[in-house]
Amino acid sequence: MKDFKTYDEQINLLKTRGLLINDESFALEKLKEENYYNIINGYKELFITSGTIDNFVIGSTFEEIYALYDFDRVIKNILFKQILKVENILRSLIAYNFSEKYGNDNYLKMNNFETLKGSGCTDKRYQERVTQIQTLLANLQSDISKAINKKTYIKHYILNYGFVPLWVLVNAMTLGRLSQFYSLMNQSVRVKVSKHWNIKEEELDQYIKVLAYYRNLCAHDERIYDAKSNQDIPDTIYHSELNISQTNARYDNGKNDLFSLIIVLKILLPDDDFTNMCNKIEGRMISLRKKVVHISCETIFHKMGFPSGWIKIKKA
Repeated sequence: MKDFKTYDEQINLLKTRGLLINDESFALEKLKEENYYNIINGYKELFITSGTIDNFVIGSTFEEIYALYDFDRVIKNILFKQILKVENILRSLIAYNFSEKYGNDNYLKMNNFETLKGSGCTDKRYQERVTQIQTLLANLQSDISKAINKKTYIKHYILNYGFVPLWVLVNAMTLGRLSQFYSLMNQSVRVKVSKHWNIKEEELDQYIKVLAYYRNLCAHDERIYDAKSNQDIPDTIYHSELNISQTNARYDNGKNDLFSLIIVLKILLPDDDFTNMCNKIEGRMISLRKKVVHISCETIFHKMGFPSGWIKIKKA
């Protein structure tokens, strides 16, 4: 456990490690507003001299580290807004297509999900699937109970009708829960949802998981620029059209990094929204180049998984 340090001590510590501070009043203000851990510990990695633990690259400044911190925060805000747009489309499509087949109040019935019974799967796989569905149904019931006192629209339906239709409940689901719901629906319903984008239902399943991962980072204000999800997205035409390099038959960019989210949004967002988003990101990258000069911004963009010429994805 490290000892408590005053703001002045924090600034002096940074100086002893070789970090320049051009405007101490600015640094003091930001340390008060954002705290040392969020700014320095969260974003110092690229500014540390190779082979050392704490010494900063010669000439690097507090202002540069803060610029990366601020860049990351703005990128989160840009992406979060677009993820929410896709999320709303998903909620609408899932609720409509499931309710069309089973009715508004039949989402708590085991048989209305894909149990894999009769599919020829092993007994173990069947039991695993049943357990997954049971867990989902229990979580949905728990979500309803918790939402009664927090969401007036949930309370209204419970008090007046005794149940909450799916097209209402989806608005109270987390994207993670929505992802589980989609992956456990019967394939025929999943296919109807995925047809909205003319993609395969198993591809959409993976895309939703990627969206949920990055959405959580955005919502909880976690560092995002170098974050990697725990699974690859499928290869797409955009990987090849951008001439992304490969290592051992795997694309070096756009598989489980931040650029993979950009590819997912390219597929799922309306064209105008996607173009506007890319323009905003490009503008922030240009601005960052002017603020960070003692390390290569290409190193930052590489951490993001953005290949050279990534902006061409707008018209791909």
